[in-house]
Amino acid sequence: MWYLYALLTVLTWGLWGVFSKMASNYSKPRQALLFQTVGVLIFAGLVLVLENFRIEWSTAGFTWAALGGFFAFVGFLTFFAALEHGKTSTVVTLSALYPLVTILLSIAFLHEKLSPRQGAGIVLALIASALLAG
Repeated sequence: MWYLYALLTVLTWGLWGVFSKMASNYSKPRQALLFQTVGVLIFAGLVLVLENFRIEWSTAGFTWAALGGFFAFVGFLTFFAALEHGKTSTVVTLSALYPLVTILLSIAFLHEKLSPRQGAGIVLALIASALLAG
């Protein structure tokens, strides 16, 4: 089941990249991000309804999620700024390297291990990204 969810993530984030470029054609980066936030808030309202407005509170969970949201928002802002001046295919491809940061931080702080096969995948992803962006 996780694989289906991962494929749906690829599909929806691919649509997000294209729609973000379309938004940046008509709006300044900061404004496009604010407009995009409206879509997030609408979906957040739907999630609240699906959860019957019951939230299981955890200070640690809230803190980590809020920090994640903060950095996602800053990342989206810089993403829209890049889209304003760059080609969609190049900007989206380069920004899609963010898992490399996750991998390095996961190794350093979460003590996760990287197999040689995964390391080779990272190298190939960097090569593919360079080829696609060039």
